[in-house]
Amino acid sequence: MNIVREYLRLAVFAIGLLSGVQIPAFIDQYQKRVDAHLIEAKQNLAGFRQTAERYFKGDMQKLIRHYEQSEDVIFRQDAKNVQLIFNRASLLQVQWDNLNSGVVRRAYYLATQYNPQILQETVTQYSYTVPLNPVALGWGICIALLFAALFDMMIGISAKTCSMCFHAVRKRS
Repeated sequence: MNIVREYLRLAVFAIGLLSGVQIPAFIDQYQKRVDAHLIEAKQNLAGFRQTAERYFKGDMQKLIRHYEQSEDVIFRQDAKNVQLIFNRASLLQVQWDNLNSGVVRRAYYLATQYNPQILQETVTQYSYTVPLNPVALGWGICIALLFAALFDMMIGISAKTCSMCFHAVRKRS
C-alpha cells in the first residue's frame, strides 16, 4: 500500500510541476498580447500626438478639449474617438509597465488587475509550453511541493479519520 501512495505522491508532484511552469508561460503570453495591443493603440494615436505636439505642446487633453469645443460636428465626434484611443493607450501602458516588474509582482498584478478582454484572448489562444528557464522551474517546483504537501496532508487526515472510525467500531463490538 505504501508503494501505491508513493507513486500517487510522485504523480501529484509531476502534475504540480507541469502546472506550475504554466504560470510564467501564461503571464508571458498575456504580456505579449498587452504589448501588441499597446503598439496598435500608439499607432492609432500617432497622428493625433503629432498634432498635439505641434499645437498644444504635446498635451493630448488640450487637443481633445479643442476638438470638443469646435463648432464642427465632425471634430466634436472625433474628440470622443480620440479620447477612447488615448484612454486605451494609457491603460495598456500602465499594464505594460506593471508587467515588466519582478516575477511575483507580475503574477499578483495579473491576478488582480488584468484586462478582461486581453485575459480572455490569452485563455482562448493559450498554447501550453514547458519553458526551461529559472523562473518557470521555480514556479513549477513551488507548486509541485505545494501539491505534494496538500496530498500528504489529505492522506494523513484520511488515515487519522479512518483510524478513529475503526477504533470507535472496535469499542462498540
